[in-house]
Amino acid sequence: MTDMLTVPAPTLASAAVSIVKPMLLMVTDVRFADGSLAAEGDVLVFRGAPGVAELWDEAQKTWRPAPAEETLKQTKPLVAVFKPGASPAWQATLVAIGQKDSADADAFNAAVNGSPSYFVRAVVKTKRGGVEQTALSPASALFTFVDSTANARFTTQFDTPTTKPDEAHKVRMLLKGDGLQPAGYLEIRAQPNFEVEIANCDAAGNVLAKVLLVASGEIRLTPAASARVVIDGDAETDRLLYAPVGGGAKRWLS
Repeated sequence: MTDMLTVPAPTLASAAVSIVKPMLLMVTDVRFADGSLAAEGDVLVFRGAPGVAELWDEAQKTWRPAPAEETLKQTKPLVAVFKPGASPAWQATLVAIGQKDSADADAFNAAVNGSPSYFVRAVVKTKRGGVEQTALSPASALFTFVDSTANARFTTQFDTPTTKPDEAHKVRMLLKGDGLQPAGYLEIRAQPNFEVEIANCDAAGNVLAKVLLVASGEIRLTPAASARVVIDGDAETDRLLYAPVGGGAKRWLS
């Protein structure tokens, strides 16, 4: 009975989509053989290429090998909303940034050397003449996500990529070197405690030394491994707690 429905592949605005912006997916011209419109259309999201793809399982929040067609028809889709008009269509919005899988890893990633790529298919469910029907569209064109901030030398980051400034409890200002590796950062945190952290990084972007201003008012200096804290000039202190070279408990210098 599903051959009574004509389901075109979803249309994309572009083959390269900003990962930080919502992506609009459209399913148009879903009709019965007599030309009348079908009643419901949604979208399934895949990673890879048709034939060797993985399906995004919205219910389980994981990527899994794409199942057989009949199983696909029962999979929880990305819900689309019907938009009437001169060219009636179902529209679904895919928000890639900030989505996590069940292991708390990013569900969608910006492409590196063209990978990963994604595509979508429409799934249409309707009832006609007392008979329920479900049909799948062909695959859309392949698309990739791009991260326009990846090449930015200076970035400002909040708690998550989708956190708004008036909702932020953490902000990190980071500067990158010529190879786009982190050179250092300043991070201010309001949760769980008020803290300020300053760090520099090595040529690979790994943290070297840190200065941490903690909520108690302490200042913690953490040099790189085998490095020292060097004071150029006079130093004045009331008391000094040190660890003896030979080991044992720390002592106050008197």
